Amino acid sequence: MSATQKVHKKSDLILRSYVAGVLIFLLLPIVIVIPLAFSQDASMVFPPSGMSLKWFERAIARPEFVTAFWLSAQLAVLSTAISLTLGGLAAYALVRFRFMGRSLYMGLFLSPLIVPTVVLAIALTMIFAQLGLLRNFWGLVIAHVIITLPYTVRVLSASLSEIGRDVEEAAMILGATPMRMLIHVLLPLLRPGIISAGVFALIISFDEFTITLFVSGPGLYTLPIEIFNYAEFYSDPTIAAISALLILFSAIGIIIIERFVGLRNVFK
Repeated sequence: MSATQKVHKKSDLILRSYVAGVLIFLLLPIVIVIPLAFSQDASMVFPPSGMSLKWFERAIARPEFVTAFWLSAQLAVLSTAISLTLGGLAAYALVRFRFMGRSLYMGLFLSPLIVPTVVLAIALTMIFAQLGLLRNFWGLVIAHVIITLPYTVRVLSASLSEIGRDVEEAAMILGATPMRMLIHVLLPLLRPGIISAGVFALIISFDEFTITLFVSGPGLYTLPIEIFNYAEFYSDPTIAAISALLILFSAIGIIIIERFVGLRNVFK
């Protein structure tokens, strides 16, 4: 083995070790939280002395968690539906047409991913206060659309780029109206991307905390905020049980996205 090959092999080993270390660091909280969710102890003690499902039962039995869950679900579904509609239209324009400022518009649509969440939350609070949308359900919907729209635009743009324009032109040549072409040709081909974008938006909206904390008010506490409020006064594994359910929900969503469109296509 030459000296160059030895150097490359050593560099590859160092890189693999670094990546493995980062993955372990990121997964460590999950490895701790999930066993705590099944603990029979009255407080968060790791490792747990025994296993039990009582904390899941307690989480489901508390009315504030149930109410917060349904509010989070309503927000997620509504904001996802709006985000998919707006994101689909924007993605189609950005992928299918070439116009001045196209890159700028793409950057604007993706800007909520770049701007720090706290800065965005403060800006939305100031704007919503002027418009009467602060501490308001529809203000929460608009805020969640803003933070989910970049994901729907990105995923649907990736899906559209895989579909040639000639498919649409062929349908039009064969006599399909623009609406029939959209319903019977384009949307079926986009179904995997639509499902993936919808799952992404649902997860992001359901888990959103910082912006919701600034915009929401009494009677509008989503599940992440209710978890935060509970953790201020209690230290039992109820929070771990809810967190385990959220981890499961997110994992299922990621599997669906990988199955239908592939994570590599989303982030390429």
